Formats: sequence, C-alpha cells, structure tokens
Amino acid sequence: MAFANVLAKLPPKFLNKVIEVDTFLKSLRPLKFRRTVEKDNKKITYISSDYGISYAITISGTEVSHHFGWYYLRNKEEKIWFRKTDYFVETLTEIAQTNPSSAERIFNSINKCSSCKGNPCSAISYLYSGQRQLACYGRIILPISHEGFDDALLFFKNLNNLVEHKL
Repeated sequence: MAFANVLAKLPPKFLNKVIEVDTFLKSLRPLKFRRTVEKDNKKITYISSDYGISYAITISGTEVSHHFGWYYLRNKEEKIWFRKTDYFVETLTEIAQTNPSSAERIFNSINKCSSCKGNPCSAISYLYSGQRQLACYGRIILPISHEGFDDALLFFKNLNNLVEHKL
C-alpha cells in the first residue's frame, strides 16, 4: 500500500515512467533490487545489497528527483569505510558502444564534489572518455525527465549485463 501512496503523489506525467522503472528494476537478475518506501511516502529506494548500489526516487511536493550510486559500508573492526563494488565507468563504457550520447549524459549527471565534508572527502574520482570528475558520495543525479528515466533504465540494464558476465 505504501508504494501506491507514493505513486499518488507523483505528477501524472511521470507516473508511467516510475511504474516502468519499478517493474524493470525488480526484474533484474543478478542485481536483485529490493524496493523500500519511506514512512512519509516521499521516497522510493531500490537496493541491490549484493553489489552495493542504490537508486532512489524522491517526491517533495510537486518536485521529483532521482539518483543512484554505490553506497559506503563501514568495517567496524578496522574502522574504515569501503564500497563493495563500483562498476560506474565500466557500465558507461558498455553504454557508449551503442548509445554514446546517453553515456555522456549520465557522466555529466555526476553530483560534483563541493568539498562539503572537508578531510577526508567522500568524493569518488571517475575518469571517463578522457575527463575526470569528482562525484560527491559517488552519486549520479539524473535530470527529472523522460530522457532521465530512460537513461536510468539503460544504465541498470547494462550494469546487470556486466555483472552477469562477471559471474
């Protein structure tokens, strides 16, 4: 029921896209995304815990946003933060073989580092197509448009294929 409550808050022009993304992400194997909905019904999060990646759609009033990235885990014994995997650049390279403009749009959607945390910085350095960018928390914030949702679908399709070939 919580998912239906979030859908009811979406602007009608994105309703079908969010449903398409939901169906698609939950169908992916080996990524195996699990969907959660925050109690306030303003955020849908999809987590692939085996690969340490998440994708979130947030609704705030009439505003919608969506982003993805590999999240950090903490090793309590060694007191270090780490990531399970990070196939961002490899996935972009795969996408670029058939759709270079989408790969470029996704790379340009990196949440650019603003040195907000100081030292140590949580930014991840990505090098793609001769360009280097620091991504704050390794997040990719896609534009809220049909093209942005299509880029998310394309990214996760290619990521799933990449992971499948690595198994």
